[in-house]
Amino acid sequence: MPTLALILLLAFRDDKDVEEAIQKFKSAMKSPEVALRVNAVTELGRLQHERIMKVLASCLLTDEKLVRIAAAKAVGSFQDKRPQATSLLMESLAANAKDPDVQAEILSALKELHEEMALGTAYQHLDHKNVKVAEAAIGLTGAVRSKRSIDPLIRLMKKLVTAGDGVTSGDGNFDVPPDEAARERAKKLQSAASKALQAITGEKLSTASEWDSWWKRNAATFKVKD
Repeated sequence: MPTLALILLLAFRDDKDVEEAIQKFKSAMKSPEVALRVNAVTELGRLQHERIMKVLASCLLTDEKLVRIAAAKAVGSFQDKRPQATSLLMESLAANAKDPDVQAEILSALKELHEEMALGTAYQHLDHKNVKVAEAAIGLTGAVRSKRSIDPLIRLMKKLVTAGDGVTSGDGNFDVPPDEAARERAKKLQSAASKALQAITGEKLSTASEWDSWWKRNAATFKVKD
């Protein structure tokens, strides 16, 4: 069994390594080259320490898009500190509202952490106007596999059934013409939602009506299997 002196010595060495890595990182982040800053974030993320995680989280709020994306991936790799990493990622989501590519990466990083506390955030973005963000949010629900995700996913699928179909007066003329882009988005999100529901339930259904009928029959007794 390690002595107290040995434990303190190892902790000192650990802190020293972390401090050296942070200082090296700060120096690299002064570079005007985005690629070098991205690499600095990625390299720092290899050292799994709470101080490192907080430094990386600060990069989610500043710098170029590629740097923020790299920071999201790095924070999402902290499997030994999942609750802390999840909180930091969730807090950074609103700050990146103007950059959906970063938001999608943050949600993908949350997916890797598998924390149920992130589900509320996922539900807020299931129908996001940017399809990448919405797909990432849906994917997060499939990864966490909670019973409480089933209702929101089915509601989303039902809402998307007629998306982009247009509105007609019944005389062959459209008051609102069909929107092919909206239809394509709906198709992608319905597919993603169905896959998430399959992951949660183990069922092999696909359409909104199939899932809705199944859930009405099974909601009271259903339990997620390990």
